[in-house]
Amino acid sequence: MKPTGRTMTLRGQIEDAQFDTWNTKNILDYANVLDISKAWRVQYYMAWLGSYPSRDNTGTGVEWAIHGFLSTDDLTVYESNADDNRQIGWSNQAYNSGGKTAGAYADGLMNESYIIDPDHIVQKRLDINFLPFGGSDFESLFVDINFIVYLEEVQITPNESIISTIKQSAQNIDA
Repeated sequence: MKPTGRTMTLRGQIEDAQFDTWNTKNILDYANVLDISKAWRVQYYMAWLGSYPSRDNTGTGVEWAIHGFLSTDDLTVYESNADDNRQIGWSNQAYNSGGKTAGAYADGLMNESYIIDPDHIVQKRLDINFLPFGGSDFESLFVDINFIVYLEEVQITPNESIISTIKQSAQNIDA
């Protein structure tokens, strides 16, 4: 696998992402059947809030989180699973909403982490998946989640293309 020097940036927003429900968006549909020697590799991705969930800010702070992952196939079970070859990147963000601190309301990001599997390529599709969650205070609430994904084009061999196609179809192989 060799970089070609070409890059691509994908960015967008999942609007009205519902709490306690997986929210999925296809962000790349790349089926270059004429040239199986080209693919994409995710270099980095990041997510951030477009809007905070609206709730009564009169009480103590409430912590909540957004779990996310990148996948290369349509999933039937949405959960973080590093053993699933279709999942190639994961993220977690923890937030605080509400709490009154020194006379002001504190809303903000407490911490975040991102992990990308360095041994992956994207040949067909790329989906981004988010699960906002956080207790009963957030039932039936919605939030907008922004994202940006940086990709680099790579040149691959026919053998790498075959292995990638199998891995992206949920076959658990070590290659």
